[in-house]
Amino acid sequence: MRKTIVKLAVLLFIVASCQTKNEKPSENQLLLATAWYQQSAEMRACYYQSYLMARLALAENLKNYTGSKPTAVVLDIDETVLDNSPYEAHLVANGCPFTNNDWKLWTDRSEGLPLPGAAEFINFARQQGVDVFFISNRKIDERQSTLRNLEQAGMAVDSAHLLTREPSKSSCKDDRRNLVAANYEILLFVGDNLCDYSSLFEKRDQSLALALADSMQADFGTRCIILPNPMYGEWENAIYDYKYDATRSEKNQMILNRLRQ
Repeated sequence: MRKTIVKLAVLLFIVASCQTKNEKPSENQLLLATAWYQQSAEMRACYYQSYLMARLALAENLKNYTGSKPTAVVLDIDETVLDNSPYEAHLVANGCPFTNNDWKLWTDRSEGLPLPGAAEFINFARQQGVDVFFISNRKIDERQSTLRNLEQAGMAVDSAHLLTREPSKSSCKDDRRNLVAANYEILLFVGDNLCDYSSLFEKRDQSLALALADSMQADFGTRCIILPNPMYGEWENAIYDYKYDATRSEKNQMILNRLRQ
């Protein structure tokens, strides 16, 4: 009898394993990504590690700089210095997609918490006499709530050092980067999306810019620090071939088509 029970248990385990392998991705792709971002010690370690590397890179670049312009660092905001994962958790819990209106309701609250290591890095940069600029795709009507949130998070900045997105402009940050570069030598970029560093990574084709990242590997850790964000970004849009209106089932299939086995 005992052997029969053991055999049955093994059979059930095998069946369950096969079913697991054949499961489709979660109907909500944000579920596991948001859980990792909020609940894993590894996420915090990645941020501390990245901002330590940012300090080292900035100090090295500053030491080697021989130009006459004042120096600057450029940071993104969302998932770079402020944690918006509660908004992503809201989308998961309510089964709703991202909308600009819902996003603004979140940013109006100015409740994004500082990400690990961000405030310390910003303070370090300023102590070295380096100007800190934030270039964000938050819109003009989010400026005041963003300034308030940064202040509450220990990263106060004046309005001149916050460059938000103009209503008629695309999300490309080149124009705003160029505005800073006209008067400052930008020693370092920090962001959670490679588009925060270069517009070359925007509107990726089906190669997903993987080879481009390989070709620019010397920049990462020296000119550019990239932070982990599995919840959203240009990488996801590229997998979906920028078909924002695709159904969840279609997006699931596009993800599956990309996975290596």
